[in-house]
Amino acid sequence: MVKRNNHLKKNGAHFVSLSNKIIPSPKSSNSHLNSAIKFLRLSESKRSQITIFIILGLVLIVGFMIVFLLINPPEVKVIDEKNPQAFIESCTEGAVEEAIDTLSKKGGDISPKGYISYNGTEITYLCYNENIYDPCINQRPLLIEHIEKEITNYITPIVTECFNDLENKLRDNYDVESSGLKVETRLQSKNIAVKINRNIKITREGEVREFNEFRMHLISPIYDFAKIAMEIANQESRFCNFDELGFMIFYPNFDVTKFITGDADIIYVIKEVSTDQKFTFAIRSCTLPPGY
Repeated sequence: MVKRNNHLKKNGAHFVSLSNKIIPSPKSSNSHLNSAIKFLRLSESKRSQITIFIILGLVLIVGFMIVFLLINPPEVKVIDEKNPQAFIESCTEGAVEEAIDTLSKKGGDISPKGYISYNGTEITYLCYNENIYDPCINQRPLLIEHIEKEITNYITPIVTECFNDLENKLRDNYDVESSGLKVETRLQSKNIAVKINRNIKITREGEVREFNEFRMHLISPIYDFAKIAMEIANQESRFCNFDELGFMIFYPNFDVTKFITGDADIIYVIKEVSTDQKFTFAIRSCTLPPGY
């Protein structure tokens, strides 16, 4: 026989005592069930919110990418059969910029021969004498012409590839005949001019078109750098010195700095103030014996 005891209260919940067992009342079970349902609903709500934030984040990322591509579209070299000049100019420009960047760091040479290694870079001596006390001898009296030749030799193989790409594309729609290739580089104040002579004849359905001269111009201070470098080399060869401070007073558009190495070599750096472009070369002149 089961003996019912009075209702017991424990921690605010109602219990019924059956003999020595305490059994939760139906009211307490319903309360726990309701709490579990509320927890599941809250979890589903949070998951929904997280999903919405992820979708919004993806939309924003895609939107930013579209705007970026519209503002900065990727460069694509398009061959216009009616204007091959534009393609050759675009293809050649990058090669000229590479040549200028290299020889500006190395004293006017793509691959220096008489040079000093400074900060991991081979820098050409524009004026040099290894004898103690003796003024240097100018190694590049025709520096401008030398740089023109260096640029021409550097870009010619690349220009050849540019014409190969052009002519292969034109062959999709035309009969193409081509011959000859001559590249000329001229340094001018604030400017580099490249002229390319190549005969190209394209024919389609009796219509014939011919091209034989292609030109490209690139803004650059390399001509002015070469002129200043030659003046520095000339003065070093005559006076064993160059007054860079006096020079900058008369030519404030350029900065000239020099560093004397531990071996008495001088590293000159010419900088165009407005563009921050630089030209570096070396001098060894009127060196003193060790201990002086």
